[in-house]
Amino acid sequence: MATMKDVAKLADVSVTTVSHVINGTRYVSPELTGRVNRAIEELDYHPDPLAQGLSKGESQTIALVVSDIVNPFFPQVARGVEDCVREHEFSLILSNTDENANQESQNISLLESKRVDGFVISPTGGGGENIQPLIEKDLPVVCIDRELPEVTVDQVFSDNREGGYKAIQHLIDRGHENIGIILESTEIASFKHRLEGYKDALKDHGIEIEEEYIKKSGLEVEGAYASTESLLSDHPEVTAIFSTNDLMTEGVLRYFKEHEVKCPEDIALVGFDDPEWAASFNPSITSIAQQPYEMGYQAAHLLFEEIEGTEKARTPRKIELDTELRIRESSASAG
Repeated sequence: MATMKDVAKLADVSVTTVSHVINGTRYVSPELTGRVNRAIEELDYHPDPLAQGLSKGESQTIALVVSDIVNPFFPQVARGVEDCVREHEFSLILSNTDENANQESQNISLLESKRVDGFVISPTGGGGENIQPLIEKDLPVVCIDRELPEVTVDQVFSDNREGGYKAIQHLIDRGHENIGIILESTEIASFKHRLEGYKDALKDHGIEIEEEYIKKSGLEVEGAYASTESLLSDHPEVTAIFSTNDLMTEGVLRYFKEHEVKCPEDIALVGFDDPEWAASFNPSITSIAQQPYEMGYQAAHLLFEEIEGTEKARTPRKIELDTELRIRESSASAG
């Protein structure tokens, strides 16, 4: 590949002159400009946008930091971010934290050293402490998926409380009262709010909240499997389960299969996130659907407002996206 030095040699000018012609940073006579442009064309030279950005203190790169790209929710978020980033002719770097605040801190530090122009972050449970330093450095940041009330920054997330409420309202309408819930963690705002929606719906219908029906499973499918086993072994009266994300639903379904639990005949199920396989599974899974692509795109759009300074000195925005109950076969009426 041709270099700027090759262009300078062919045009019989200095490398500095070639740089000024390409970047428009200083007047260069028409004669020298013509020689440089002809040399560029003859050598098929293409400037390195990363090098150009770094020379200006920019990288034309956005960082997307998520908890786990294996979770089917986040690839759709990433696609929304990437589409917006591409429209602005920037590049995207993806980073996983494995829901670990220390790993999140390390990843952010590494990305800072790469001089990324901004961050879209799905924060860990303790992520506010890692995001605050970026804000204090005036680095553009937008948080997604998990609301951080204590952090003054743009945020895009779902109405998780309302989504949880819809799930339980639907099950109550189908005649269920003994409803279990499988959670990743209440330290993460989205799950905390889904649990609040679960409790609010029960209270509004005069159904007593049984703390033993609330199972925290951790981050893995295996944890959801174990939580389902504990719930149904200790409480055979439970007739329905609300699983609060894709991985939790997968764990519940794995338990059903291995223990020959019939859904919805034995236990009804409502999931959260609505992955593509939910509609084609047998039985098809009733789910609370989020808008992951829209979440990613809107977050990136807000980030570019910060980067480009088109909305200076504005109050940070919180965009709360609606959820949708998609009724399928897994949530049949109580027997």
